[in-house]
Amino acid sequence: MDNQRKSKGRKSGVYTQADRLARMMRTLASRGVTIKDLAQDFNVSSRQVRRDLEEIEAEGHPLTSSDDAGEKQWQLPLGYKGLPPITLTRYELMSLQLARSSLSHLKGTPFSEDLDTVIAKVAASLPAKTANHLERIVQVFAPLQRGTRSYAEKNDLLRQLRTGLLLQLTVDLTYKKPDANKALIYRVDPYALVLYDHGLYLRGYSHRSVAERLFAVDRMKQVKLTEDRFEIPASYSSTDRYSKQFGLIEESPQEVRVWFSRDVAHLMLERQWHPTQQIKKLKNGSIEVRFHAGGFDEIAYWVLSWGKEAKALSPPKLVKIMTDQLSKSLKHYSQA
Repeated sequence: MDNQRKSKGRKSGVYTQADRLARMMRTLASRGVTIKDLAQDFNVSSRQVRRDLEEIEAEGHPLTSSDDAGEKQWQLPLGYKGLPPITLTRYELMSLQLARSSLSHLKGTPFSEDLDTVIAKVAASLPAKTANHLERIVQVFAPLQRGTRSYAEKNDLLRQLRTGLLLQLTVDLTYKKPDANKALIYRVDPYALVLYDHGLYLRGYSHRSVAERLFAVDRMKQVKLTEDRFEIPASYSSTDRYSKQFGLIEESPQEVRVWFSRDVAHLMLERQWHPTQQIKKLKNGSIEVRFHAGGFDEIAYWVLSWGKEAKALSPPKLVKIMTDQLSKSLKHYSQA
């Protein structure tokens, strides 16, 4: 008989009673909430929420209730000091370290500094048993990143951007395009900070262009906050916008078809290169990758990176970009 026991573990989003009570108390200390809200947030029945509230009150915590628009709301005092400490398991700490290592190229920026502070605060409150794993956890992940940029010199600038993004304040960007002789000032309503290929970009409404634009943080010389508040259009969705593009370049999406040899077919099957991606397996072991996107210069760059193992099939615009690029490259080598 096999004496080994299999650990069932906890389902994602399901808490032990102690975890649930601790998290519920933090929610109650941040705002007034109804029993229905708590039941939805913690994926338990309303009856269980009532039992939890009774237990919180029985433990001596100053739980209060009030009627708001006919619904009873429960709350602990804002800033209540009697909340249980936040604790992490060694595996949760491991996941936090993964996030930290994957953002190593942002070292010296407020984002990296804040994450370091969070991890330090958590580490200081860890029980000895978990803290003993900390040194090993730091060494578990080995990020390998090439072609990264250093944003350490943009620290102050990024702090201003962060404030503008969170408080929805218009900013004045001193920005120099690669082909410009001098920097210009752009008044921008910042919508979102885009992280792409280890680079930071600001998406926002440009008052100068009277349209949405993308600004590379690398090219920003200065950011000044204004006192003007703005509203993000209800129709704006960064997720929807970038699902139609292959990268950052905006272009009308078309069906893209690319052939890949059998030698690299497994690499295509192992990854999702675009949300609309479909793969057709061919008889000789090669494959055809299809997706619906714009940004053909970026798509061409991707196809070219696979060398002789890839060939663009459609649309004609993409095929022309490919043939032009290959012809120019061949001339470079012929002249060498």
